[in-house]
Amino acid sequence: MKILKHIAIVVLVLLIWTAFIGYGFMDGFLLKPLTNENTPKAFKEAVKQKVNDEYVGNFAMTLIEDGNVSEQWYFSQGNEITKNTLFPVASISKWVSSFAVMKLVEEGKVDLDTPIDQYLTRWHLPESDFDNSKVTVRKLLSHSSGLIDDLGYGGFLPSESIQTIEESLTKAKDSGNSEGKAIVGYEPGSKYMYSGAGYTLLQLLIEEVSGKPFQEYIKNEVLLPLNMQQSTFSYQGQNFEVAKVYKTDGTTRVMNKFTALAAAGLYTSTNDLSKFLLANVSENPVLTEKTLNTMQKAETFINDTPVYGLGPHLYSQNDTSSHIIGHDGSGNNAINTAARIDVKSKSGIIVLETGNWNIASAIADEWIFWKAGIADYVVMQRNKSYILTLLIGGYISIVFLYIIIVLRKRGKV
Repeated sequence: MKILKHIAIVVLVLLIWTAFIGYGFMDGFLLKPLTNENTPKAFKEAVKQKVNDEYVGNFAMTLIEDGNVSEQWYFSQGNEITKNTLFPVASISKWVSSFAVMKLVEEGKVDLDTPIDQYLTRWHLPESDFDNSKVTVRKLLSHSSGLIDDLGYGGFLPSESIQTIEESLTKAKDSGNSEGKAIVGYEPGSKYMYSGAGYTLLQLLIEEVSGKPFQEYIKNEVLLPLNMQQSTFSYQGQNFEVAKVYKTDGTTRVMNKFTALAAAGLYTSTNDLSKFLLANVSENPVLTEKTLNTMQKAETFINDTPVYGLGPHLYSQNDTSSHIIGHDGSGNNAINTAARIDVKSKSGIIVLETGNWNIASAIADEWIFWKAGIADYVVMQRNKSYILTLLIGGYISIVFLYIIIVLRKRGKV
């Protein structure tokens, strides 16, 4: 009986230890950040090591502290990268494009809750099993419109003709593995589902309402007022310093061009993008503070966790001590970009790179954990071996200590 009692006690303690480790892993308080030092320079040095451990073709990073650029780092396998080098930033384009939409809202030319079709003459949503009149500007901005396109635009080679916006919405030729059709396939407003075509539809909205080409409107109403002098949705034929696009095998490829400019067509630098991030947390000549607050408020949720506003992703989950917004971009072998800023502390990060599918997003997620203690899949995966060591080390220590205690009670130690 004594043996069974001892075994039961040990098993109970082991279970408690397992539960503690499991909770610490999920909650994040047992996880280690990329660096234990709380300085931007230390984080930059930790990022350097991470980049050295993986293949990256070219890389640019900017850290922002208290509303000011604090650290920068650039790396390239080829031509020099600087703060002014333009990168294709893929879906970060959506966040920048949302400023153009909200500018029209501020001017009273667009209402967030008016059906999108009421503003359009060049193209309309095809008939579906759902009520297309529920597809509003608000729902398009927040990826809750009902569209099921699953785009992901690949773009077109320089030698290829691009589609018109209307042709792309009907069936995008650069849709990759998705069907590429802008069609409503679930009840608008009922859930979050990321949609590239939703922002192409907003691109058409901007052209129809403003009466100007998208590139012209967003340049004059957003980019130039924010002093993003080098940023462009059409770099071809201009004398810009543009990063090469490295593939994962170390070779380079030509830069693609896009019909879906609002969704995927922006070329920008860390220097310009830092101005955009700061415009989200301070007074700027494009949007009012009231409009920014509206954009940064949660519109869509996954299991009660806020995930998207009117343009930016939301990264603070349910943490009340931070309010981190931003966006990522990826794809097209191999582009990955990430931008984050905490509205409360005005601290942020920008990572632009080619040659690696996900290192920019991973570093941005590491920054969130380092800054705010919010752990996600990336941080958890990096800590798995450490947590497993803690778990097993705890098992061994518990058993060993219990044996010592029992032997001491018996007077054998």
